[in-house]
Amino acid sequence: MALTIHLGAHKTATTHLQQTLQALAPAMLAAGIHYSGPQQWRGGLARLGAVLGAGGAQGRPRRRVRWRLDRIAETWPEVVISEENILGSLRREGLMGPGHLVYPDAAPRLRRLLGMLRHRPATLCLAVREPSALLASAFSMQLQGGFERELDAYLAGFDPAALSWEGLARRLLAQRGVARLVVWRYEDYAALRPRILAQFLPQALVAQAGDPEAAVVGLSQPAWQHLQAQGLRRPAAEIAQLAQEAKALFPRGPAAPPLAPFDAATVARSRAAYAADLARLAALPGVALLSP
Repeated sequence: MALTIHLGAHKTATTHLQQTLQALAPAMLAAGIHYSGPQQWRGGLARLGAVLGAGGAQGRPRRRVRWRLDRIAETWPEVVISEENILGSLRREGLMGPGHLVYPDAAPRLRRLLGMLRHRPATLCLAVREPSALLASAFSMQLQGGFERELDAYLAGFDPAALSWEGLARRLLAQRGVARLVVWRYEDYAALRPRILAQFLPQALVAQAGDPEAAVVGLSQPAWQHLQAQGLRRPAAEIAQLAQEAKALFPRGPAAPPLAPFDAATVARSRAAYAADLARLAALPGVALLSP
């Protein structure tokens, strides 16, 4: 069985890619490829992200997921799984760890999944993004969910320039069952999309792939400024409600760029560190970094 696991990361056009693959799922099945994504792994008794957490109480849910994965593996010659919550979450503790680790629990979570997959050789696929932009987008989603109000509180001292995708790659590659890691930059997603899809699909299906509308849109900078002002005036108001009001008043567009909460110096440091980090990542054995 050929196994490919798309890990995300969050806020790297993951939903767009998943919607593309989900639309092709019937054609993939006809070609002998079983695809499962968020629609299959975030509801009912098989909530994949939840069962990968630590704790003995996960025993029964993990057995259910293992049984399901065994049936899939027994039936289909090729299996594709896409679920960014394998890595962790956008919550502070899921995304940012001590020592500026991105996805601090990614290695044990992946190890549990690979164990449920009987350590069959797996190709991992991962998109990366410039850290200050990633954290700004993540913060935007947390605002909209009502989980966070202030950027400094969300970051809790986490420095975007210290985030290392190469470090994450090393942790993932060290897990038993990982054969190789295919990586691309979020910034190159549009240019690389046919090659990215070819990691999951035969070329004939790549040619059939649609281009869904953006499904997850964050706050604009004007919406963030409005939200800050309203939050000061209405401190007891629900942050999620305020964020939705601000988003409706100031939708993203040419005159309303994405939320940009970091100062210019931080963004410059983060971009420079990202370029150096990618060079180290590309040099790792077992890594294929796609480039336009």
